[in-house]
Amino acid sequence: MSGLDASSFVVFDVSAFPAVTVNNDAIVTGYAARWTSEMNALIALGKPFAIVYRGAVSDESAEDYAQRGQWLARNRAVVARLCRVLVVVEPDDVLREQVRLRGRGIAKAFGVPHRTVATSVEADDILFRRMRIGRLL
Repeated sequence: MSGLDASSFVVFDVSAFPAVTVNNDAIVTGYAARWTSEMNALIALGKPFAIVYRGAVSDESAEDYAQRGQWLARNRAVVARLCRVLVVVEPDDVLREQVRLRGRGIAKAFGVPHRTVATSVEADDILFRRMRIGRLL
């Protein structure tokens, strides 16, 4: 048991913790406050985790983006320590390449490895490998 109450999360699905999946339907204008609260809960747990996006996020408001960026900048050290990988599953070749390039900056800025893959199977392989070698346990 992870120690997280999955029913209290909206932006993140923590039911398969340490794999945390982003609920893209929750990414609506104003969601950053909820995202921040849920990230605070993940960080407070103090256990390593991975974040998986199912598809590229392209319609985030500038205000939400800025709020999340500020939180990440303030919490960079703990995020780099606990979030072992961020994986984006994007089947579209063009979007996947855009996400991959954007991910380089994310990895550098926040110290979290970023991977972009075409299928859920590939994402699961990355998560399995990281768990198998003890990075998420």
